Amino acid sequence: MFSLQQIVGQPPRPIEIFDVGAMLEGVPRYSPFLASQTARVTAFEPQELQRKKLESSGLPISCFPYFLGNGGFSTFYITRYPGCCSLLEPDSSVIDLFEGIGAADAGGNFHVTHTEQVKTTRLDDISGLPEPDFIKLDIQGAELLVLQHGTQRLSKALVVECEVEFLPLYREQPLFGDVQLFMLQHGFWFHRFIDMQSRSYRPFSSDNPTAGVSQPMWGDAIFVRDPSKLSRWSNEDLLLGSFLLHEMYGSYDLVLRLIAEWDRRLSLNQAAHYIQLLRQESPISAAF
Repeated sequence: MFSLQQIVGQPPRPIEIFDVGAMLEGVPRYSPFLASQTARVTAFEPQELQRKKLESSGLPISCFPYFLGNGGFSTFYITRYPGCCSLLEPDSSVIDLFEGIGAADAGGNFHVTHTEQVKTTRLDDISGLPEPDFIKLDIQGAELLVLQHGTQRLSKALVVECEVEFLPLYREQPLFGDVQLFMLQHGFWFHRFIDMQSRSYRPFSSDNPTAGVSQPMWGDAIFVRDPSKLSRWSNEDLLLGSFLLHEMYGSYDLVLRLIAEWDRRLSLNQAAHYIQLLRQESPISAAF
């Protein structure tokens, strides 16, 4: 797919990215911006081993060791697989219903090996941070807690990527509906799901336990600042939002709307160029 830089040039300034739960699992979705040196990443990763991996990766990321939360003390549940660690306790009565994951058994990825008492920090209480354009959260059920105590930072964002669950894999965890309602109340529309994961109920067994028959489990929910109120988007917001949605999510229809508004304000015709490139590369079947 073509880069938006072919149409509008580089972003008007570096895109400010917050990565909450920055454990490296493959290539970060925002890596195109790192490659083009058009973003600055502020990461929050409290697990020391995972933070050291991030710091030694060579990626241009500033990393902080905070446990983000409500500012109080909390129990941190450390699981056999580092990606399942959480400020919430895994619920084996739910997890162990499904193929390919486990909590009660010592070999399960959600199995708690030990716990720690930790002091959490409110996102809004951290001084010296830039204002984020994009916030990504993946902290195993505690995402809503961080957002609730980071509303000042959230109000500056254009796009938010938040891991959500559809079943309570952790005790007392908020689910997708809770996150969606909160985001709507704070001026963000739910936009789309990506990286949806499913599992099959036991005793069903398959060659691929990560491809469930019927039950969605978790995924990443993408939220966008209310696109019905583009008057509240600055010209810079329109461009930065377009870059985020085009390069990371392929949301070409919404990008076109943002570029068309940018054209209208500045008497340009970049939307026509965008449509032309979409037709040439035909990533989707569409009419304009």
